[in-house]
Amino acid sequence: MPDRRIRRALISVYDKTGIVDFARALVDEFGIEIISTGGTARLLKDNDIPVTLVEEITGFPEMLDGRVKTLHPKIHAAILADRDNPEHIRQLAHQGIEPIDMVVVNLYPFKKTIAKPDCTLEEAIEMIDIGGVALLRAGAKNHKQVLALSTPSDCTHLLSVWRGQHAIDTSDDLHRDFAFGAFWETMSYDAKISEWLSDRHANDLAIFRVQRLFSWGPIRYGENPHQSAELLQVYENPDSLDLTAADTSWSDQRDLSFNNYLDASAALELCAELNRAQGVWHRRPAGEGVAPASRRCGGRWERERLAEERYTRRNLPHIQNPGRTYFVTFRIREGQLPPRARDVALAACQYWHGRRMSLHIAVVMPDHVHLLLTPYHDQSGGTVSLGELLHSVKSYSAKEINRVLPRSGSLWLDENWDRIMRNEAEFLETWEYIATNPDRAGLGGDYRWIWRSEAGFQEGGMVELNTRRHQQDAGATQGLEHRQDAGATTPGLAACVFVKHTNACGVGLADAPIESYRRAYLGDPNAAMGGVLACNFDITPEFAEAVMGTYARWGKNAGAGGFFVEVWQATSFQHEAVEVIRAQKRWGERVRLLDVGDVDKPPSPDEMDFKRIAGGLLKQNRDLVGLNEEQWKAVSKRQPTDQEMADLRLAWLICKHTKSNAITVCKDGMLIGNGAGQMSRVMSCRIATWLAKENGHTEKLVGSVAASDGFFPFRDGPDILMDAGVKALIQPGGSKRDQDTIAACDERGVAMIFTGTRHFRH
Repeated sequence: MPDRRIRRALISVYDKTGIVDFARALVDEFGIEIISTGGTARLLKDNDIPVTLVEEITGFPEMLDGRVKTLHPKIHAAILADRDNPEHIRQLAHQGIEPIDMVVVNLYPFKKTIAKPDCTLEEAIEMIDIGGVALLRAGAKNHKQVLALSTPSDCTHLLSVWRGQHAIDTSDDLHRDFAFGAFWETMSYDAKISEWLSDRHANDLAIFRVQRLFSWGPIRYGENPHQSAELLQVYENPDSLDLTAADTSWSDQRDLSFNNYLDASAALELCAELNRAQGVWHRRPAGEGVAPASRRCGGRWERERLAEERYTRRNLPHIQNPGRTYFVTFRIREGQLPPRARDVALAACQYWHGRRMSLHIAVVMPDHVHLLLTPYHDQSGGTVSLGELLHSVKSYSAKEINRVLPRSGSLWLDENWDRIMRNEAEFLETWEYIATNPDRAGLGGDYRWIWRSEAGFQEGGMVELNTRRHQQDAGATQGLEHRQDAGATTPGLAACVFVKHTNACGVGLADAPIESYRRAYLGDPNAAMGGVLACNFDITPEFAEAVMGTYARWGKNAGAGGFFVEVWQATSFQHEAVEVIRAQKRWGERVRLLDVGDVDKPPSPDEMDFKRIAGGLLKQNRDLVGLNEEQWKAVSKRQPTDQEMADLRLAWLICKHTKSNAITVCKDGMLIGNGAGQMSRVMSCRIATWLAKENGHTEKLVGSVAASDGFFPFRDGPDILMDAGVKALIQPGGSKRDQDTIAACDERGVAMIFTGTRHFRH
């Protein structure tokens, strides 16, 4: 095994955040000699940290205003030499060169510099790092024996590893992780420079483009079973909606297919747009809202769900008593967790200690995790759900480990093995078993992925019960954050969206979630079957019961052969709601549940849309225009009523997310007919009105509203809609025959709005 002891480190950083503390720790705690350059060396010396200047090693001063500092054989040979190669060692000795075991570099801020409006060519050129890139690439190439640290967070992570194991020995995994990070940093850096240079020679249109993508691995299949596919994440807009980062840990048993993702994305984007438009719905009367059904605690549902065999088989403590202490084990699907992944897993286990549980002891082994814990309880006698705690720990750690390694696919097995500690003797015996687990596995007495607290047997605490859960902090590997469930914090109306083949087939807005679902489902029950459902709120047990009992509550249309949902996404799912979904119907055991988090994120103006053509790609800005009512103009003699305006807004947004040619008909906060993807706009009008009648909305058509994603070239389309009962229209306008269409509306007393914006969607 190669000698991995770190004796000498070269530090040369532009961003000096935390570098003084890091360098002091290297010297004082681990006895490492530091070599440095220019401003970094001066800063360290000013803080009384011993430093050897690069020029003392090379015999050459910095040259060309600092452009040449470390580009010298005595530096790069010291980094690149293979310590296992006797000839390399002989040549180093012959030249009097001592090896350098660690390189700590962050690069000049080129991207930040060129983002300044007044940036000159000369300023940009000076921010192209040469020596730093060479150092990182050299260290990363020889990562078998050299650590290459490229960001301040790398420094923090390394110290946490060394301090945890009380040594500076490093593993293959750690060296490889840092090397990956270094090459990723230099690749991204060079890509930005090349794109900028090509901009300057093509009138600000880059000749070459670099798009960074992260692979989450293969998915079930493509659009058809004979096509293979994988899920890729675009890294450019971390603050925008991101279906690839949705929490899928409720659905580990069944992956999503290519078409599932397409439909889920369409549903999520429409649901998010409706949610962002909450501020304009206030003028719509509330209507006949249906209050959520109250939970029947202790009743038939409670007894039947507890008697269900699958809960006994899973052996989860679904019947909990305050103050009980549990021994819990869960395992990874395959392989072993490298050190960096064990750091994340242990931090995730610790997170709820003192918040919602007492964690007595935890150990993260290479292939499994042991926990001894006591869930908190509240004054009413309720207990924090152990299943929800475990889901939070597993889902957070899985996503974070996938991100930092990187890797893809599900991490933990579904099964959790647990046992209630019956007395203190059993508690102490189990505590000792967990504490000695590393020794029995031959991993040594200083195993650092173990954590202990002072809490004793059945020492739980009081907590105000809520459903706060881990969420991924994409900015920090060790960041453990949580958010309040959207059901408690999202103001405004509840929105439910059904999507089939990327087009909305059911949309409902209401004050109450169950009423919004009723409206969405009844829009087109036939199409809702087997579709994708998206909700802009937290899924409670009451709402889950309503969805699972859809037929019993609202029936079905003739011809519907059964009801199920392929994918169900929401801001979050309460653990008890998942129990309802999994227990009540067979399709509930199979449905994929996606926790998409906050759907109120504003869209990024930098987000791009790509479409494939033969031999290439088309690239465009995303269509982010929503309810730009300041540009709308009522062109008819009759003005829309407040009720009609609310429905026109809804119809316009649904139409925007429907394939062209699109005609959308709405009434009373629900979609009642959608004509999508037709070659003729007239045919879309016929389909939208026919669907409304087919699904029992003939009466609702009278006084309904309709939206068109493009202008009406003739009055024939509006005539079809008005014949069916539509009383208000919204369209972009801009046809040579707009006056004919306006006259047709005025003849029938129909209101019409021109938006000045079209929303074609191919």
